[in-house]
Amino acid sequence: MIKALVIAPYEGLIEIMREIAEEVTDFELHTEMGNLYEGVEIAQRSKAEGYDMIISRGGTASLVQEVVSIPVIDIQVSGYDILRLLTLVKGFSGKAAIVGFPNISQGAATICNLLDLDINTMTIQKDVEVEDRLKSLKDDGYEVVIGDVVTVEAAKQLGMNGVLITSGKEAVMESLDEARRVYQLFSKLHEEILVYQSIIDAEERLIGVLSDDGKVICANKQFHAAFAHEMIENSPELKEIMETTFKTKTNQTKMLTLHNQLWNVSSQFNEEHLILFLEKAFPNQTTVQKEDGERYAVEVQTTIPHVLMTGKSKPMQEVLKQVEKYSRMTEPLWIIGETGNGKDTVAQSIYLKSKKNNEPFITIHCELMKEGQLKELLQENFFKDHANGIVYLKRIDRLDAYSQKELYHYFHANKGKLPRLIVSSADEFAIDERHATIDHELFTLLGRLIIYLPPLRERVEDIENLIPVFISEFHSKYSKQIVGVRQEAMQELVEYDWPRNVDQLKQVIEQLVLHSNSYYLEQEEVSSVISLLKQRQEEEESERNQIEISGTLKDIEKRVITQVLEEEEMNQSKAAKRLGINRSTLWRKLKS
Repeated sequence: MIKALVIAPYEGLIEIMREIAEEVTDFELHTEMGNLYEGVEIAQRSKAEGYDMIISRGGTASLVQEVVSIPVIDIQVSGYDILRLLTLVKGFSGKAAIVGFPNISQGAATICNLLDLDINTMTIQKDVEVEDRLKSLKDDGYEVVIGDVVTVEAAKQLGMNGVLITSGKEAVMESLDEARRVYQLFSKLHEEILVYQSIIDAEERLIGVLSDDGKVICANKQFHAAFAHEMIENSPELKEIMETTFKTKTNQTKMLTLHNQLWNVSSQFNEEHLILFLEKAFPNQTTVQKEDGERYAVEVQTTIPHVLMTGKSKPMQEVLKQVEKYSRMTEPLWIIGETGNGKDTVAQSIYLKSKKNNEPFITIHCELMKEGQLKELLQENFFKDHANGIVYLKRIDRLDAYSQKELYHYFHANKGKLPRLIVSSADEFAIDERHATIDHELFTLLGRLIIYLPPLRERVEDIENLIPVFISEFHSKYSKQIVGVRQEAMQELVEYDWPRNVDQLKQVIEQLVLHSNSYYLEQEEVSSVISLLKQRQEEEESERNQIEISGTLKDIEKRVITQVLEEEEMNQSKAAKRLGINRSTLWRKLKS
């Protein structure tokens, strides 16, 4: 049985490995996700877990190979993989280019020529070339970039649509064949290494073999448990011993204090390497602290992933223009739109395009605000403390009238000392005094700039743009190799009214991709999902229209009020307006 660690640079590779793990009988596959240096950290952590080899892909495999002593198998990108991606990209609007190292770009260029596809290919030799090449492509009007994980992430940072070239099942199976051949060659050597390792592990002293740049090549378990590479880097005296040993090729002995512990250190030069022996004067003590996390109404994000905003409809083109324009301004901004329609994406896009994107992006989830929490934030000068950044007040219409009034007075009194404020709310709200869901003065203060995000049913032209973007995202997540949507299936998706907007469309596409066994999303699959959505919608409407009439008149009245509240997303002002009563009466009837 071959015990292999699979370090997957992207999520979809994990799904393929799970499927293959059920088919192969001669492998014990352990899969973790990590790209580039994250993968290196995983490999370093797993050194003592007895793996026979590591399987990874591309740049991650190359980096991992530098830090481990066991074989690393590189999953190759096959012609099938490139062909699938090129077929998928045919459904995208805008100019597309393939950017990658020669093993990707040269094969892709050949396939493009054979298929007469108008897709530019660009070859890079080093990672540092990626950003400049992508900027050049963006200046030339390219919107879609096909490449590996590094290229795709860089493209997203520039606001372009990055499509990941994934490895299909065929390529993974070929890598396992290579792994079997390598295992046969290294199994005997591995047995010898285990013998030597057991000998040095039996030593009470810490033993480490290092290269001339301080890198630990191998060590016993005591060394790994109590001694780290950082200790070498942060100890000038220890580095001096190593440098002297390499320079003079003579053994050195000295007593040092490392991490408040007294160590007897000796070094020996052995051909091109140095052997360190360390003995501690006192037993080591370790304190482990565990922290528990909890979700709060205030969320601080130091990095925001780039999500492509796309759409060819006139309303969406206007939104994109507003995002570009308002990202350069500092006035408060109000985003209005239905639930699930991308208000958060608009807010994050403005942050990413602004000059404040080096500061954290702070979101206050108004619907999660507990009683008194907003008052605490104001008393602690939370907004003043983050005056250089951006604060996003999400669903401000979920705040009660008193809290909104508090915000107004605070913001009005501290003009010029606040961060840039972005707020969002539902598209239906009232600012009149009698049935207000938004405080009139607060709206006047914060609604200087407004972006209205129309519902998906009012911009159906955007559906055909959004679907390829979602497919490409789930393509890299699940590695299902979907390349497009049949025209009949696309027509059904366009004709559905999507009551929960873009979020619902994305959720449906994810389910279709996940359960599809074809290269295309077929009409039969789409029809089944749309029928189910319509059925559920009818059932929900029927349930909302049914009121149980058992019990007293007071009981029935309370059920009516509760249902109206649920339909109005627990907004008491809107519920009271529908019921023809004021909020205090509504509150009293609920409490009685």
